[in-house]
Amino acid sequence: MSKYLIISLLSFAMLFIACKKDKNKYDIPTSYNFQNVNYSGQTNRLAMLTELGTYTKSANALNATALDAVKLKNMFNNVNNPFADTSLNSCGKMLADKTVSTEAIIFEQLMDSLAAASAFTSNNSPSQENPGVMTNGSGTKSYLVNANGVELAQLIEKGLMGACFYYQATAVYLGEGKMNVDNTSVIAGEGTAMEHHWDEAFGYLGVPLDFPVNKNGLLFWGKYLNDRESKIGQNATLMNAFLAGRAAISNDNLGERDVKIMAIRRSWEQVCVATAIAYLNDAIAAYAVDDAEKHHALSEAYAFIYSLKFGGDTTIPTTSADVILASLGGTANLLQINFYNTTLSQIQNAKDALIAAFPSLAAVKDSL
Repeated sequence: MSKYLIISLLSFAMLFIACKKDKNKYDIPTSYNFQNVNYSGQTNRLAMLTELGTYTKSANALNATALDAVKLKNMFNNVNNPFADTSLNSCGKMLADKTVSTEAIIFEQLMDSLAAASAFTSNNSPSQENPGVMTNGSGTKSYLVNANGVELAQLIEKGLMGACFYYQATAVYLGEGKMNVDNTSVIAGEGTAMEHHWDEAFGYLGVPLDFPVNKNGLLFWGKYLNDRESKIGQNATLMNAFLAGRAAISNDNLGERDVKIMAIRRSWEQVCVATAIAYLNDAIAAYAVDDAEKHHALSEAYAFIYSLKFGGDTTIPTTSADVILASLGGTANLLQINFYNTTLSQIQNAKDALIAAFPSLAAVKDSL
């Protein structure tokens, strides 16, 4: 082979490599200001859960008006014009059809149970088998609990954050079924099918386009993400993964997209675990000191641990999450939890199990 042929081949190879590298060079914006972005369905569902949560918690006060089970389920299914924001009634979206199908009926049963418990808001001394309103030691907060000492309003709201929002974002929209789609044809206002699905996953995070510089109006997961920022520092990590993944899709760099999908799943899952541990810490601190705060914290912790079951590519298998739930509330069945029987050692065991699965949180486990 002549030296001229060798030089030509080398030159061609270098040109090919350079072109390949250039293809993957693109700008990643510092805010979610991509063209053709639409996640209005997610915005509607965040607003629906906001109204639903507000209504469920209206029964937390002593002598509060009892809740209407039909209205609760109407809000879940968006039927019969249940929302004060009338635009939600006609938007064609609902929470129920995006909730894990096996769990949707359970949430409706929880709503029935919550409405039944709300008939006893005049009872200011709830106990085993007696629903009522618990008031904390300082007299500043009160919580309606059922006959088993469970704050069902928290179980419904935080449970839907997991079985609806977290599930849809990390398991559905960032899953193969929604990512292995057309990335060529652009629909005005929505982008390609792949871009649109990515945007819908982002919509469930509940943060502004320029988060974390702007922290105004945080909702649900966005709020808890920011609440844990000082301990686990995931604000920029999660937002940057969404930005980089969307930019990768728009530039047809699907390998980088997949890297960012895993980054989002790990980061979001860590926020969920850290939040569960934070509430377990609250329950430990309140144990034998403030029953109202203990039962409130246990209800929140249980709901976030339950939520872990619905992420894409979870670290803790469902069976293991159920073991932790059973150790905390006596059962993994949301309809049969009993916190009156929960011991301090059981709360600590649940915390230890989460740390064993997420050792990166060990250094901050007691300060979350």
